[in-house]
Amino acid sequence: METYERIRELRKNYLHLNQTEFGERLGVSRSVIKNIELNTLVRPNQKLSLMKLICSEFNVNEEWLLNGTEPMFVEPDTFSLDEFAKAHGATELELEIMKAYFELDADIRKAVVEHFKTKLRIATDANPALLVPDSPEELEKLYPPVETGKDKSDKSDVG
Repeated sequence: METYERIRELRKNYLHLNQTEFGERLGVSRSVIKNIELNTLVRPNQKLSLMKLICSEFNVNEEWLLNGTEPMFVEPDTFSLDEFAKAHGATELELEIMKAYFELDADIRKAVVEHFKTKLRIATDANPALLVPDSPEELEKLYPPVETGKDKSDKSDVG
């Protein structure tokens, strides 16, 4: 399999992105992706920089992309809270809040979690509308059906 075929395989079968979405993530147009996948890129000097960008953006092993040598994806050695937060759209403030939380002593963190659990329990007890039911049955318990005049007349017609 050639490099351009691996790029198409990666995009379609592993990332499940169309050419437009894939291009947007890389900052290029759909036509650039199309030309890469057809191996007809007009400016071949773009290839290497785009391949490095693909590897960086999608955590792909460069050796796999260029030569087909497994593994396909790079396994990170460590977990990065910064990268995790960025990948999930966290703001800088949210990231700083998370970092400050983890700088707290373990006993204090436990107390903070318990505090929030209590506050959330009180809030949802006072206002069940804050709860999101997990099933139709739970929804019906929170909001039982109400019989209307039409419902009553429908029942009297039966029988």
